[in-house]
Amino acid sequence: MLVYRSGRIRKIKAGLTEADLRASGYFDRHPDTIVVKGRKPSLRTLERWVSEGSCEAIDGCPQIEPDGHCEHGLPSWLLALGYI
Repeated sequence: MLVYRSGRIRKIKAGLTEADLRASGYFDRHPDTIVVKGRKPSLRTLERWVSEGSCEAIDGCPQIEPDGHCEHGLPSWLLALGYI
């Protein structure tokens, strides 16, 4: 599972669920955490997005600027991964 916290994508230990994180108090300690749905895009996909000039946000919103944020305020994958 991936989360977005403090401007970075972070990998959570394999096998843990969002419910496990809630039960452990993770979200209380890190209230700015957003659980990322889906998987991290491949490098090939990221390269394609750069060449096309549009990208997906970490919540799956399509057609945003590679260095932008979606209507929900979440960053593009390129921005979240630190490529931009």
